[in-house]
Amino acid sequence: MIAVGHRITLDAPAVDLPIRLLPRHTAIIAGSGSGKTVLLRRLVEEAALAGLPAIVIDPNNDLSRLGDPWPERPKAFTPEDARKAERYRERVEVVVWTPGVRAGNPLFLSVLPDFSELGEDRDERQQAIEMAAETLGPLAGAKTNLLRGVLMGALEHFAARGGKLPDFIALLADLPDGISDIGNAGKHAAGMADQLRAAVATNPLLKVEGTVLDPRHLFFGSDPARTRISVVNLSGLASDAAREDFVNRLQMTLFGWIRTNPSPRGILYVVDEAQSFLPAQKASPSLGSGIKLVAQGRKYGLGMIVATQVPRGIHNQVVSNCTTQFFGRQSAPATIAAAQEILAANGGTASDIGKLSAGEFYFATEGSGRPAKLRTPLCLSHHPANPPTPEEVARRAKASAGSAR
Repeated sequence: MIAVGHRITLDAPAVDLPIRLLPRHTAIIAGSGSGKTVLLRRLVEEAALAGLPAIVIDPNNDLSRLGDPWPERPKAFTPEDARKAERYRERVEVVVWTPGVRAGNPLFLSVLPDFSELGEDRDERQQAIEMAAETLGPLAGAKTNLLRGVLMGALEHFAARGGKLPDFIALLADLPDGISDIGNAGKHAAGMADQLRAAVATNPLLKVEGTVLDPRHLFFGSDPARTRISVVNLSGLASDAAREDFVNRLQMTLFGWIRTNPSPRGILYVVDEAQSFLPAQKASPSLGSGIKLVAQGRKYGLGMIVATQVPRGIHNQVVSNCTTQFFGRQSAPATIAAAQEILAANGGTASDIGKLSAGEFYFATEGSGRPAKLRTPLCLSHHPANPPTPEEVARRAKASAGSAR
């Protein structure tokens, strides 16, 4: 049983997950067929019923049905589940966004954080500059320390006044004296300006031709009586690099926005298949911004929920920041051993983690003691065996676009 601020009664003893712990981050680690997606969805649904909005990264189309009611009451529903499903339908607004898909509900992001959103905290400003350099470096062809040094100097100057990408390109194209003491800095900067112009010309996601991301619209709709869930579906981004780049820019934007828009109650940023965006074993454009967001977000009420099939797949700086953790069934000997090792570090044992049934999880959070076994209930929204096709996702997104602004 899981409860977010209240109880969901199942045949297992009640387990409480207070709302106040959600902004302190949650990790779900469970293999294929474990019920991971059901658990992830139910957490998001319960949080929405409690008034916590969410941005949900959907890489596999599994989460784009969060706004669909069950066509008929599932046999597994308790009377309380049925009541909650009805309240969810009435009180929760799900908007599907489709970056890269104009036929749906397209979404565009800046490649620069909004420096004007940042206060006077020098550490946070420096972190934002570093994130911008990590994002712009590949686009600007900054492959050497020399070029990265010029780029960083230009960004430090630019951050003091702010602006958009065209403004930064103009600065690089005519770099003022004194910004960098690197030899031929102006020539190097002008070359990177041309590289950025070429990137804008060839990358459709760098051209702002649709809604520019405003996190406020992702978290909050026009009706204050309804809690918004924004599902950001990535099926329109064909390559892993494009997906990682988009998620990186989203995280950069959230990093700046949450600083001036703290949430006393809490808001959620949810990443499914998080090993692709916050990986432990490889470099990723979205890793640095994700680590900074998980470290800083809790101060401002932004909680992350990350889910993965691979126990060691998510970077340890992310998992170590997660106060609440769920562990489901693993299949391979290596992943079973890795999950058992993590559970042992929390003071528990899980000799049966390779034999758990779908929907069974070990659960640990602040004050819960040793990890305990629980069974998660069914989703409140329709979750059939097969996810929708990209075309079906686009239709859902288009249908929800009218309420998105």
